[in-house]
Amino acid sequence: MPVFEMVTNLGNVPDSFLARVSKEVSRLTHKEESRVCVHVTDGAKLLFAGTGEPAAFIKFHSIGMKTEEHALISESFSSLLESIGIPSTRYYIQFNAPLPTHVGKCGTTIAELNRPKEDVIHF
Repeated sequence: MPVFEMVTNLGNVPDSFLARVSKEVSRLTHKEESRVCVHVTDGAKLLFAGTGEPAAFIKFHSIGMKTEEHALISESFSSLLESIGIPSTRYYIQFNAPLPTHVGKCGTTIAELNRPKEDVIHF
């Protein structure tokens, strides 16, 4: 369930950027890309360090993410952001590792979806 959310004042972030982020998030989290969600809001009114130069605010959520992984993830995102013109000095990343019970999907929670199925004995 890794989710990458970015708000930026860049006018038109290309779809190819979202595709690259999706693949990189999958690689970094060791989770299938089919579980990754990437959401980018471009053209936002965003002031960073008192200027309107290219900037972003990112929220990154991933169940099971460890604090020790934050620096590596930050480094990887830095390269991606620089590729669209946002320097490493012009964004913040907020990391969040929600509990599986705090994330819903398919009318239940990730915790319930991951719960081992009880063996049923058929006679």
